[in-house]
Amino acid sequence: MIREIFISTTFVKDKSKVSKALNELQKINFEKVELGSNHRYEKKLNYIKKKKFDYLVHNYFPVPKKDFVINIASLNKTLRERSITQIKRSIIFSKKINAKYYTFHPGFLSDPLGARLNSKFYDFNWKKGNVSKKIRIEAWNNMIASLKIIQKFAHKNEVKVCIETEGSVKAKDHLLMQKPAEFKKLIKIFKEKIGINLNLAHLNLASKSFKFDKSKFLNLIKKNLKLVEISHNYGTIDSHKPLKKNGWYIKFLKKIPINVPIIIELRNSNIKQIKSSINIIKNEFKIK
Repeated sequence: MIREIFISTTFVKDKSKVSKALNELQKINFEKVELGSNHRYEKKLNYIKKKKFDYLVHNYFPVPKKDFVINIASLNKTLRERSITQIKRSIIFSKKINAKYYTFHPGFLSDPLGARLNSKFYDFNWKKGNVSKKIRIEAWNNMIASLKIIQKFAHKNEVKVCIETEGSVKAKDHLLMQKPAEFKKLIKIFKEKIGINLNLAHLNLASKSFKFDKSKFLNLIKKNLKLVEISHNYGTIDSHKPLKKNGWYIKFLKKIPINVPIIIELRNSNIKQIKSSINIIKNEFKIK
């Protein structure tokens, strides 16, 4: 078996049409793609199915006409329901293009004020102040209730879904699904019905924030592990940088079962950096 490598379309400039990324990848004959969340709204996306790619779909794609931040754990019922509706649309779209998986975020303990983007990192603006224990419990319960709806809808439509692991240093008090204890509870509720997309960049940040061992975390979620997402950071911010030969995650990947695809998720990167990141993985696993 050869390990599959996918490239997220997030590498192109924010608000670009997804076709820009697809055309760039076609030029280098790369045919495995994750449709990412940083593109502009497009009324017609029929061209996606016509292109000869193997697809994954992520969180906010297809991008809705009016921007908002998906939060399936929101204390705001209207926003939570809107988030679930958006995810259902993405699941239907995933079915339409025969995507291998649809992946999405677990939600937040508070609703972000909006995106904060620059060339160094990609995050949200948050309200100042601590999140109370009561809010944490309510947000967790909302997330679980939303996940049950999503999982049931995905199963009905024969689409495989995965929840992505989170992680931050600066925003750690606003995120769900960063700590081993949270995943232990999640797996106890859903058993093997819930798939997990392990974001190694997030894992790097979460393990520093909450001081846990990455390998032990991997063993905890291994039965539910379906995808691995990868980019480089220095353990402080989620910078989505191109891969490095000596990055800790390269050796760590050898602990991942070979049937689990790797997604390279970069931002504001050129095709040369994409090719370099692909080659680092290929060389490590002797993929031609």
